Amino acid sequence: MKASDYIVDFLVSRNVKTVFLITGGAIAHVVDSVGKRKTEKGDLDYIVVQHEQAGAMAAETYSRFGPGLGVMMATSGPGATNLLTGICGCWFDSVPALFITGQVNSSESQEAAKAAPRQVGFQETDIVSIAKPVTKYAVKITDASQIRYELEKAMHIAQEGRPGPVLVDIPVNLQFEQVEPEKLEAFLPETYTGAAVDADEIVAQKIKTLASYLESAERPVLLLGGGGRLAHAQREALELAEKLNIPVVVSWSGFDLIPHDHPLFAGHIGVYGSRAANFAVQNADLVISLGSRLDTRQTGGNVASFARAARVVMVEIDRNEIEKGRGLRVDLGIVADVKALIPKLAAALSGARPSLSAWQERVGDWKKKYSGPVETGAEGGPINAYDFLRKLSDVLPENQVTIADEGGNLVWTMQSFRIRKGQRLVSTFGNSPMGYALPAAIGAAAALPGKDIICIDGDGGFQMNIQELQTLVHYKLPVKVFIMNNRCMGIIKQFQDLYFDSRYIATTDAYGYAAPDFAKVAGAYGIPSLTIRTLAEAPELIKKALATPGPVLVDVLIDPEQKLSPKLEFGRPIEDMSPYLDRDELKKAMIVPLLPESEKLPERTGWVNLK
Repeated sequence: MKASDYIVDFLVSRNVKTVFLITGGAIAHVVDSVGKRKTEKGDLDYIVVQHEQAGAMAAETYSRFGPGLGVMMATSGPGATNLLTGICGCWFDSVPALFITGQVNSSESQEAAKAAPRQVGFQETDIVSIAKPVTKYAVKITDASQIRYELEKAMHIAQEGRPGPVLVDIPVNLQFEQVEPEKLEAFLPETYTGAAVDADEIVAQKIKTLASYLESAERPVLLLGGGGRLAHAQREALELAEKLNIPVVVSWSGFDLIPHDHPLFAGHIGVYGSRAANFAVQNADLVISLGSRLDTRQTGGNVASFARAARVVMVEIDRNEIEKGRGLRVDLGIVADVKALIPKLAAALSGARPSLSAWQERVGDWKKKYSGPVETGAEGGPINAYDFLRKLSDVLPENQVTIADEGGNLVWTMQSFRIRKGQRLVSTFGNSPMGYALPAAIGAAAALPGKDIICIDGDGGFQMNIQELQTLVHYKLPVKVFIMNNRCMGIIKQFQDLYFDSRYIATTDAYGYAAPDFAKVAGAYGIPSLTIRTLAEAPELIKKALATPGPVLVDVLIDPEQKLSPKLEFGRPIEDMSPYLDRDELKKAMIVPLLPESEKLPERTGWVNLK
């Protein structure tokens, strides 16, 4: 059979239902085989996106929700390099995805040249070397007989251990060669040595140590990270939290692992976290982190101040995250799969433990006083982003999927949304590129056919992949796009207020940034739109948008002076967020003594201090 037909057969055999693609000369044979498969057998569909970057982002989100892995196909040269931002998103958020690129004819490649020219074939680019630092595996196939082996190997590596993206580069001449499937060499997973986890006996000993920590802890906290979701351990994580009966905080990647009305839920931690959750971690005497890499967006830049009165236990599939250093103190590291470890830990918890009623009461007090964002809008004034997003969150049903972009709109969303049963809230938290939400929502819609997807974006980020409105309307995908439109690059504008004397270079229209009339843009694509100008009309128009069949765009005109609140400023410990609490109030809130840098307010701040 033709090699490109074999590639498509392979994808179908691995439960891939939809692929994303943009055609081009070097990938045309594989694309043609995809189209034939759809026409002749109907068990594989495809979505043509408008930009390879968008296709990579769509494939990433498809992997989060879909049957089988997300797959994106692109041609050589610029088609392949355009994938890189989306590949990075998979890499940093540990999402498995398969990227298939076409490459120039083998006889026109650099390998065939006698010297070392920059380029031989038209649109030739060594995408494998470029992609290797941000993929788990990247390979160029040099012989058609390798196709089965390399596809099976790439698919296995993408999903084993800590997941991630893989890339297979296939010269165009190999795509139309004839292969005999039964004679192709298979990949044997047992021959691949991935990242090693701790041996069973080591895990057993470390679980005993962790159990002893729990038996003596008076202020324990359980931190759930995105690894719990990647390991499909959300049910087990919640059951463990309930058995331990201790406060639960989440990272942004683990934001939707537990309903936010659960009595044990204390909030999300970090530089844009809730004060309540940060107080819980910073006053704990034991922090058990399950599936979180404890990056600086959680710990703050002052890493040594994180959970400084606590023993820190880190359960991670990737040993490098535990051993990365840079000021992160880990008292007990367990290299293990979260889903496999939780039952073993639960079984080991037989010892008596101190009463935690006083600690739970203290965390409850923090939740009542410090859980929400600080800012609210004045009645009749411009729309406050927090007010609007709370109203949106309140009306979304159980099991709703929401995709958020980056920058200010993401922070407002994370600080406003309250997750209910079965709801998902996803962004690309590690790489954090503007322009993610719209193509990612397309990926989610493809993975969940017929299900409405909420897309929350900013006016700046939306323009990065605005062309994907054509994909939405062409495939009639039910994505409801809410643009939090403050007519500026708000998160950087706030930074400029603090450090650059309010010189808004490249962030406002007076200094070079501009956005179009999004309602008119939507109309040009044939997509219905709504514009929300006041908070009073928001509930009715939100309801109208959600009831509109197919795609719809909602332009929400929020206050251009909208701030992020609360937030951590550089060098402060995460319990000391801006807008700053009065120092006496902060001392009363803390059990652990303040650090010297928190004894007094910073001399320079862009915030009015709270009294």
